Amino acid sequence: MIKKTARYQAWEILVKVFQQKQYSNILLNNLTKSNLDVKSKNFIFALVHGTIKNKMFLDYLTKKLIDFRKTPVNLQILLWMSLYQIHFMDRVQGYAITNEAVEIAKTFVEPKIAGVVNASLKKVLTTPDFFTISFNDQEKELCLLNSFPFELFKQIKNDYGLEIATKIVQDSLQIPTISFRVNTLKIETNKFYEQYQDEYGLSHGIAKDGLIASKAIVNSPIYKDGLINIQDQASILVGEIADPKPHTNVLDMCSAPGGKLTHLGALMQDTEYLVGNEISVHKMHLIEENIQRLGIENITLKNQDARKFDDQNFFDLILLDAPCSGFGVFKRKPEIKLNFNSIDTVSLVELQKELLETAYFNLKNGGELIYSTCTINKAECSAQIQNFINQHQDMKIIFEKQIFGFENNTDGFYICKLKKSDKIV
Repeated sequence: MIKKTARYQAWEILVKVFQQKQYSNILLNNLTKSNLDVKSKNFIFALVHGTIKNKMFLDYLTKKLIDFRKTPVNLQILLWMSLYQIHFMDRVQGYAITNEAVEIAKTFVEPKIAGVVNASLKKVLTTPDFFTISFNDQEKELCLLNSFPFELFKQIKNDYGLEIATKIVQDSLQIPTISFRVNTLKIETNKFYEQYQDEYGLSHGIAKDGLIASKAIVNSPIYKDGLINIQDQASILVGEIADPKPHTNVLDMCSAPGGKLTHLGALMQDTEYLVGNEISVHKMHLIEENIQRLGIENITLKNQDARKFDDQNFFDLILLDAPCSGFGVFKRKPEIKLNFNSIDTVSLVELQKELLETAYFNLKNGGELIYSTCTINKAECSAQIQNFINQHQDMKIIFEKQIFGFENNTDGFYICKLKKSDKIV
């Protein structure tokens, strides 16, 4: 029976991602709860994320070694992760990569697979220019080197131009920051920074209560005690721009996993009346866990389709963090760029439109609406809002920003704040 080394466990996770369509962030989160040592966990994280992020490039190289039509997918995955280690993980020795890959291959049903793996990796290690590629088309070469879908690149280029599209492609391979929000209901941000700066290597982010750590904070005492919530800086800005006032009626229409909802609660100083809604029963427990951990008491949770809210002119502030394509979170969820063809953006745009109409119906005259998405797809962002205000001329944009992840190593986000006229139209 094979020893389940860090490489073997990484390969198992990658098989689940590529063959069973499971999500790497969930699988890796489960790994954090295991008894593995920190060094092994970090290695597995790096190997899994790196292989997924560079999958298109690695697949192109693998096809120089084998006939992909005649070899099982689990072998191809094994070669992808081996090539990733050789090319991107400088400190890892070639012989160690080869030896462990061969041992993993010996567990396959086909007896000749181990020999194929051994010969393939030896060829890679003895071919100096193996990883060099050159296309006549510079844009296609850019996309292949950065494992970015060419059709998606063309869409982004059409929306924002070549310069921004190029930066987005290159940024998709960057390592995201360890970003979090200080829970100001328990401790002031400046006090937290002074107290924990050295222990976690803290620096300031682009949001008022947002900080960045250089050391792991998952399952740390500051997380378990509810002093912080893990949240991207751009996501924190949503609550900051919403700026809800204490003792007002506030609705978060699509709340999971609860980061923005609990931020609203903190900004309202834990006063009534804040409603957090989520359509997914499965995700409700994530929200409840975050609320309990952060010690917030003013949130009323509802589990329903947000389009069914029927409280006409009731809410002073509504946050619609809408379901979207997720094209702004490539760094954190690299599977999105691999599976972008299966994302039905037309249906998403229609759903967002319906949710905006519901928000408008439930918003008080004089009230404010925050619309946000973690995408850079213009149809779901500025174009969506333009269509909305064309339909509702009593809605006025008072803040609008498209955030690109390459600017401050954040997620890509669209944030728009609108105000409803206090005059009855």
